[in-house]
Amino acid sequence: MSRFFVNKLNEQIAAYDLHHSQWMIVYYLKNFGASTLVDIANYMNVEKSSVTRTADRLEKNALIERIPVKDKRERRIQLTDLGEEVYTACRQIVDEFECNIMKGTTEEEQETVIKTMLRIRANLKNIGEINRNTQTEIVDSI
Repeated sequence: MSRFFVNKLNEQIAAYDLHHSQWMIVYYLKNFGASTLVDIANYMNVEKSSVTRTADRLEKNALIERIPVKDKRERRIQLTDLGEEVYTACRQIVDEFECNIMKGTTEEEQETVIKTMLRIRANLKNIGEINRNTQTEIVDSI
């Protein structure tokens, strides 16, 4: 279902030469302001290298720009004026897309789905934490 959703969303925003992962970064920067690639990777729950490649493409297309920082190891980015314009245009497309895919569902059903997905996400994070703790206990007992 996720891949199908992403593919359909990609079709919707293709006119702006964006893909889902690029949209996620543009969305993040618009809603949270200038950020580091590490912050964005944590938000998206992906590796920093994936965000770096995607940010490079966004920078090449003049949608984001680097902000000078003292620590050269840190890369901080923000939307450009063009990035702001593309966000506004794509936000309308994404809103319409989301309305279309939710047709026929009640608000209560939508709230239930959202709560369920948030619970599943929290459980997935907990599984990773439980596995790390179990591995540590096993190593400590050896």
